[in-house]
Amino acid sequence: MKELEDILRARAHARGPLVLATVVAVSGSAYRRPGARMLLGEQGRLAGGVSGGCLERDIVRKAFFWTSAGPRVLRYDSTVESPEDEDGLTFALGCNGVVDVLLERCEPGPVDALAFAGEARRLSRRVVIATVYRGPDSTVGARLLLREDGEEASNLSGPLRDAVRAAAGEALEVGHTWSGPCGGAEVLVEVVEPPPPVVLFGGGFDVTPVVRQAASLGWHVTVAADKPAELLRQRFPRAHAVVATKARDVLDTVPLSPRTLAVVMTHSLPQDRELLARLVPIPLRYLGVLGPRSRTERLLGELSPAPTPAQLDKLHAPIGLDLGAEGAEEVALSIVAELRAVLAWREGGKLRERQASIHADAPPLAARGLA
Repeated sequence: MKELEDILRARAHARGPLVLATVVAVSGSAYRRPGARMLLGEQGRLAGGVSGGCLERDIVRKAFFWTSAGPRVLRYDSTVESPEDEDGLTFALGCNGVVDVLLERCEPGPVDALAFAGEARRLSRRVVIATVYRGPDSTVGARLLLREDGEEASNLSGPLRDAVRAAAGEALEVGHTWSGPCGGAEVLVEVVEPPPPVVLFGGGFDVTPVVRQAASLGWHVTVAADKPAELLRQRFPRAHAVVATKARDVLDTVPLSPRTLAVVMTHSLPQDRELLARLVPIPLRYLGVLGPRSRTERLLGELSPAPTPAQLDKLHAPIGLDLGAEGAEEVALSIVAELRAVLAWREGGKLRERQASIHADAPPLAARGLA
């Protein structure tokens, strides 16, 4: 989401022709996954990236020439000793994988993927961008765009459009990005989620680095506290929204949904008790409480009715990953790292101890109760 935000901002301020580079397929090991993007101007890279730095220089140097006659797919391959495809457009990289990158001129139009995704982001809607990257020449770069509220745009036609539309609808439902054969072509079917909504309950100085770090990742951050709204705006300028509210009124004043990641850090026992009484029973993606385990257990023991095991399953207390954090900045890092792991459906352990691929897909949204 942060990359998309940066690209949209760069595009809005750019002058002259632009090229959009998109990773459309990956086989083996690669730094970025399908859907990674980079925006280029005539002077070079403007925003985003498609690798860890090993591909960008070559793409920047030749992108405008390669797209002079229309969209073009380049294959970067390090799995063979002398990599070269039938067009002589295969290059070596250092990740022991194969990466296909679609290059196209970035221009406004009825099927403008960036504009479509940007509008969906503004509306907090999930969207699918389905892009043909191999097939009949006239279809390479063609798209179907589908938003979860039914808004749709496409420059595909016939059986290929029907097949891509069906694939996009399924991807929208389960929340799964993939690339491969579809309707006689090869298509990237990409699910773009809205920014994760993070709500921080508390107005102390230690909330500030959490706001800053979460906002820097492109998440939508709300600060809710029993303080004047103007004071909250001054104290947390990076927050997207502030809500001046009593703890007992949060269900009426603060936007909460099953996608919300809620963090309780008021440093007040009465306020935390009120907040837990209201937040524990409702569906949330995540609920974390700052402070020692014994403190939270005491608060939970005072709730009536007592929380169910299912309600406690989403509760993280003490909050954060075990980083040995000390001080507000490090504690914020611990909290934000745990939120990121939860969003990726991970435990937050060491990658060297992970048995599965580090890029293994998370379970479908429906399996996580988030569809």
